[in-house]
Amino acid sequence: MAAPILDSSLRDATLRKRARDALAKGRLPAGTVGQSLPRLRFDRVAQRVVRDLQAMLRGATPNGAALIITVTAPIRLPAKTVAEVGRALSAHVARDFDRVICGNRVRARIVKSRVPKTPKVIVFIHNPDPAPSGLFKVTRALLSQAPARSRTRSAR
Repeated sequence: MAAPILDSSLRDATLRKRARDALAKGRLPAGTVGQSLPRLRFDRVAQRVVRDLQAMLRGATPNGAALIITVTAPIRLPAKTVAEVGRALSAHVARDFDRVICGNRVRARIVKSRVPKTPKVIVFIHNPDPAPSGLFKVTRALLSQAPARSRTRSAR
């Protein structure tokens, strides 16, 4: 039997908000089982690429969906990489995108998002091995969780 992708503690509303905040920064949330996931990069160049891609592609993502992008490191030409990825993905966002751009392998997927206030563009910068399929699986699982209904009473 395979290990669960997400820890059961992510069902709590506060932890789900922290998970959304982590995804917005290109990080995996606490409680994520890290087996067979590539190591994520958080150096200055990686953080700038994440911010620039999110700003550039925010409008290209349809409502009710999120665009997940993975880029292999090292990124030697960050500005050119961002421009090329932005140009390739902003014209038409394909369901599955897999290309080598400026020496970096870039993969992108559009997934439905049932979680409100989720970032529309989620970018992960990672080492080349292992493949980022685990990142897509974990992120898709987080975004497909139905939000908990609030139990507030209406005023009479």
